[in-house]
Amino acid sequence: MCHIEKGIQKRFFLLFNSPDKEKIRQLFFNLSRNEKIFVVGGAVRDALIGRFFNDLDLVVEGNAEGIAKKLAKELGFAFVELSREFGIYRVANPWTIIDISLQRGGSIEEDLKLRDFTINAIAIPLRNLFEDRVYFIDPFLGYLDLKEKQVCALSEENILDDPLRILRGYRFFAQGYGLLDVKTREWFAKHAKSLTLCAPERILYELELILLSSRAYEAFCLMDEDGVLEIIFPEINPCRNVPQPEFHHLDVWGHMLESFKWAEVILKDPEAYLGRSLPKELKEDKDFIISVKLASLFHDLGKGYTFKQMEERIVFYGHERVSYDLVLQIAERLRFKRDLGERVALLVKSHMRPCHLLTEFEKGALTIRAKRNLIKDVPYLWDLFIVAMADSLASRGVDKEPDYEDRLKTFFYHLFSFKEELERVEKRERVLTGRDLIELGFKPGPIFSEILTAVELKVLEGAIKTKEEAVKFVLENYSTFKSS
Repeated sequence: MCHIEKGIQKRFFLLFNSPDKEKIRQLFFNLSRNEKIFVVGGAVRDALIGRFFNDLDLVVEGNAEGIAKKLAKELGFAFVELSREFGIYRVANPWTIIDISLQRGGSIEEDLKLRDFTINAIAIPLRNLFEDRVYFIDPFLGYLDLKEKQVCALSEENILDDPLRILRGYRFFAQGYGLLDVKTREWFAKHAKSLTLCAPERILYELELILLSSRAYEAFCLMDEDGVLEIIFPEINPCRNVPQPEFHHLDVWGHMLESFKWAEVILKDPEAYLGRSLPKELKEDKDFIISVKLASLFHDLGKGYTFKQMEERIVFYGHERVSYDLVLQIAERLRFKRDLGERVALLVKSHMRPCHLLTEFEKGALTIRAKRNLIKDVPYLWDLFIVAMADSLASRGVDKEPDYEDRLKTFFYHLFSFKEELERVEKRERVLTGRDLIELGFKPGPIFSEILTAVELKVLEGAIKTKEEAVKFVLENYSTFKSS
């Protein structure tokens, strides 16, 4: 089926979010006069509903490699051979990707038939983007699905051809393109195990796009209902139907999902839940968003492996450490960037520390050393704040104190203030240095770090203000370590 759409050619290039837009537009105009080329996929989909895009997919009847090389040369972009066998090439720079593919089958309709979802099986002849009216080719009524906000797979066979399309479907749901239709979800559930055949890097790419959306929790719930989530994260299965103490109102897995939900809610409106806005540098930090959501989801992962029913209570001894190890296992399997995997694992291992320190803080027994150790051990204080708050909001048992979130917020304000003071102290010239210790007769070694840290803590406490006081403190407490 073909449709006529007025004004889309203007809208198309307005929505094409590339710094090289005008140069690409001119090159496309020149190509459209001599080659039979179609724009397909995401660019068409997003142009039809008014979303910005920076990637383009072209299908050509003829020399895909030659056209790709020509574009790369004229634009000064990199040329990448994605698949010589299937005639798929990429022309890219850090801001724009153009994929050029040889048409499959005897017509553009045959090519579209092999794609993933109806909303991506729409094509526009390239030449039409430079004419008064644009004809777009839509054999599977993808435009109707776009307007009705439905995400429908083209066929079960197409899913089997590339099982990653299962995750892509949940991603389109998470990004707001529409609800997954019933038949599509049935196919996803039926072939979920086929995801194990996909490269981990491809799975991670789709997962990260889901996590960066504003509906990641909803998408993960659908994936869980369809049996997809446990294929990607088999570690979650021991957490199902595991009871918890009366502080909680949900079993372990239900609580983990609920924490994930609250983390996403907090990220949408931090001020409403944290009492202050996020630092500017974190608002668009992808690793921050991903680490907060994943750490909130996986924070109690070890409970499924450490559950014990004692005579009077339920315990999960050492679950933080087990959770940490499991998260590192997941990160390695899915090829996380090393620093991101370690960041998520550290947050998971540390998620109980604010609760323990809060108790000491309210007793007036929290030491400067304990606060400093937390900040040094977990440099992601904002991440930890949100994970702890999400964990608390996801707990609504009869033993839960009603004002716990307010108390947690007060404690974190105190920690942030302390961190600022710590940073000011560290920026000032040290009252005592390693050179001073050598002059006092100490031999360089691991003890230097211990001594200087102890002095720094005394400075923070206000007990040491001058170099003379620092020297006196060291000689009174560490003289046994001096060189003979």
